[in-house]
Amino acid sequence: MATRAADATIKGYYYQFDTSILKLLDLKSDTDSIVIEGIEDIDIESASETTTVQCKYLSKPRFINSAVREPISLMLDHFTNPSTPNDLKYVLYTHFENETAGNEPDIDLTKLKDILTYSENKVEKHYEIEKGITDDQLKVFLSQFKLIFGTEFYTQQSQILQKFRTTFSCSEFEADTHFYNNALRVVVDKAIKKDINDRKITRLDFFTAIDVRKKLFNEWFIAIRNKKEYLKQSSQSLKSLRALEPSRSKIILVGNNLVSADNTQLPLAAFIENATAKFYKPNSSMRNAKPLTFIIDADKAILHNLKKELIQREVIFNDGYEELEFSSTIFNIEPIINTSKNGAKISKASYLVKLISKETFMTNISGINSPSIFICFSDEDFPTRFSSGQFFEFKYCENLQDAFKIIAS
Repeated sequence: MATRAADATIKGYYYQFDTSILKLLDLKSDTDSIVIEGIEDIDIESASETTTVQCKYLSKPRFINSAVREPISLMLDHFTNPSTPNDLKYVLYTHFENETAGNEPDIDLTKLKDILTYSENKVEKHYEIEKGITDDQLKVFLSQFKLIFGTEFYTQQSQILQKFRTTFSCSEFEADTHFYNNALRVVVDKAIKKDINDRKITRLDFFTAIDVRKKLFNEWFIAIRNKKEYLKQSSQSLKSLRALEPSRSKIILVGNNLVSADNTQLPLAAFIENATAKFYKPNSSMRNAKPLTFIIDADKAILHNLKKELIQREVIFNDGYEELEFSSTIFNIEPIINTSKNGAKISKASYLVKLISKETFMTNISGINSPSIFICFSDEDFPTRFSSGQFFEFKYCENLQDAFKIIAS
């Protein structure tokens, strides 16, 4: 029973988040906004009116008075507060298993009073009488109140994905893995803010925040997908956006959490060597291929040993002479290549990969050429400062083998 109650609670949170996403997608103007966890679960603000919405995902088969008594009572309390604006609209959006989504049951004064009537210790009580709420006040409240039967959980998610496909002209895959996931992250991040002003978001800010160049995956998304699915869809995300094409310049940042992880199965030097062989291998890669650039978040001793091991593995790298005096000019130089007899493939290159520390990168970023693709494998936020290119952030890899599956599967 406890597990079932917990599952219902989690589903209820997701239902509220999904409803928030749906309401944001339905806003008409860029300046229209919603407040998450405002007066109620969702406050919708436009130039003409403000509507406050409470969401309830109930497992009961049919509409019954007791299921809606508490939320309606809370709305009445707010309505009768002298400081409440007199034109505020109220919506109770609640799902019952066998009620038709979108229908609005007729609630007149008699029905409202029935809802507000309850029994305590076998004594009939009337909420409106206890609170001193008059019939005239109840009538005005009803003129500003709607009860709408909500859509079933998975049906509503499907509606959201369809809206993403229509709004952004994207595929079903992109709607799910990019837009829905990013939208979920934005809504959750807003919901946990302490200040109500920080829980407000406009249509324009929402649409900007869910752009596919932003963070792709987050813990709320992973909570309903297992790790294998996460790695698979992360890889598919990069492929669907053509981010892994060899001809596109790529910077890959490896965070300290991955450098210090258990990398027995794929050590750091092997990770770089294998990735290099995947994207920039003599006699295999086309002449328009670009060498990878790795940014390693590690101390000088680890970087020094890494470079020694790459030399032993005969992986020629360009580090801009960072251990002596870093030169962004040298670091930016494209490799000199020889091509195959037909000129199609690279047969030899003056270097195979570029490699510097995060410290060097952050200090000299203004002088480093902007990549087409920036991929960040780190559990820390990384504020990219390049003005162009696509940025992808993967926070939930446990080791370098996970990261390699994403870029090389």
